[in-house]
Amino acid sequence: PQDVALAIIGAVFANGYVKNKVMEFVGPGVASMSTDYRNSVDVMTTETTCLSSVWRTDEDTKAYLTQHGRPQDYKELNPADIAYYDGMIYIDLSTIKPMIAMPMHPSNAFTIDELNDNLADILHETEENIKSRMSNKSIPFSLTDKIVNGKLHVQQGIIAGCAGGNYSNVMAAAHILKHASCGNGVFTLDVYPSSMPVYMDLVRKGAAADLMAAGAIMKTAFCGPCFGAGDTPANNAFSIRHTTRNFPNREGSKPGNGQFSAVALMDARSIAATAANG
Repeated sequence: PQDVALAIIGAVFANGYVKNKVMEFVGPGVASMSTDYRNSVDVMTTETTCLSSVWRTDEDTKAYLTQHGRPQDYKELNPADIAYYDGMIYIDLSTIKPMIAMPMHPSNAFTIDELNDNLADILHETEENIKSRMSNKSIPFSLTDKIVNGKLHVQQGIIAGCAGGNYSNVMAAAHILKHASCGNGVFTLDVYPSSMPVYMDLVRKGAAADLMAAGAIMKTAFCGPCFGAGDTPANNAFSIRHTTRNFPNREGSKPGNGQFSAVALMDARSIAATAANG
């Protein structure tokens, strides 16, 4: 879901295509997504600069609400026979690849293939852009020093909040990391379920234990890493996160005090795969 969201944000943010509009998600692709998956895309629509968003509903929506004790809240939502729009974004879900949003905005999006193929150039360009925005030019900061043997090495992974911490995302990460290891070096992986009921279900089904056995740290249901309240990376560290935003200071660093770190956004599945592959 984060891959879909970052692809959309990357396409529409800079040109203001959906600014102050309501995004409506319709079409056959919606039916291929579980409601949890749709929720993970939807919480990122704010980063496109739209005012709000609405999704067509179907039997999966109905089943989701029923499972959560709210069957009376289901209502069928579909476009009318004649509907007029200001514009359209066509998304072929079969073409969406794993994405990464480089610092310092979700719209600074690349496929992970693009990043790997042009690693030094993209890191250098991002690094220079960050430095140009710093009022304190004396803070030592580098992204290109994260290239080790031709590959990007990161120091931290976070799966959290309304974007990353829902049941489906954390369960997928647990499946990827089962019988794997985050290693015992500088890399750390923290997981924040989106709610206590989600946390309880992950515990009951063994997913929390699988993550902990792999070296991940399970934390309480909290969206803190989205706004810099917890899990501040080390100075000059690089964090990959399935959260909503990677704006300056959202990771909790304090440039005014000479401490700075950077965040990129990725899907929970890609973060888990990164951890498993060292």
